[in-house]
Amino acid sequence: MEISLIQALIIGLLSYLGSLSCPWLLGLTGGWYTITRPLISGFLIGIILGDVETGIIVGVAVQIVFIALVTPGGQMPQDLNAAAFIGVTLGILTVKQGGTVESAVAIATAVGAIGTIFHNFMMFTNTFWNTRAIKAIEKGDYRGLALNHWILPQMVQACYRIIPTVVILYLGQSYANEIIAMFPVESYVMRTLTALGGMLPAVGVAILVKQVTKKNIDIIRFLLGFTLVAAIGINMISLAIIGGFFAYSHFTYTATTVAAGNASASNDLEEEL
Repeated sequence: MEISLIQALIIGLLSYLGSLSCPWLLGLTGGWYTITRPLISGFLIGIILGDVETGIIVGVAVQIVFIALVTPGGQMPQDLNAAAFIGVTLGILTVKQGGTVESAVAIATAVGAIGTIFHNFMMFTNTFWNTRAIKAIEKGDYRGLALNHWILPQMVQACYRIIPTVVILYLGQSYANEIIAMFPVESYVMRTLTALGGMLPAVGVAILVKQVTKKNIDIIRFLLGFTLVAAIGINMISLAIIGGFFAYSHFTYTATTVAAGNASASNDLEEEL
């Protein structure tokens, strides 16, 4: 599989539209929280490259790694945008060349780590426009404010996202193919990437469980789901329905308990009065 210049440009444009500070797709809602999720980007890249199935498979695998990624104040431990577009695309190429999905995950994760350099440098560059915007506000220059707050920062961000994506995917694909050819599936390098890629989703799920559990005993609920899949072979749709039932039951029980507690407290207050 080869990536044409038009395909690389389209993926680069999606990379910009899905970046953290891009406002054009309903802000963060349509951009960062939608098309930059590896599951969605894998589907879109699969359409662009003409292999939706591989795109979704790689996207889902990468999504699990970053499932618990948070960006407080725009600070990212890994650049999800680079992983979702550059990493997933390279992962698709790897799978099409005979590599494993696990190795594709390892490649996407490595790209995400390297991408933080571009992200942090872009954030550093934006401080220049912020200073100019503040000066425009002090002077009452609304045209200068719009220029330094909207137009110029978005132009810089577009360059930071589109140019590296296009260069890596279009000009670097030949080198990627050569590297994959040098290290077949049975080689030590590919087996190492496969092993690392197989562990990374577990790390992502573990971080997610750590964030959503309040007590250690809550992990039993997650272990039940894994047990149903491993022991019974239940599919994910059925598991989601079972999980929804328990969630609804827990919500109903909690609401009833709170209402009963409030009613009891109200009765005690009336007796005291």
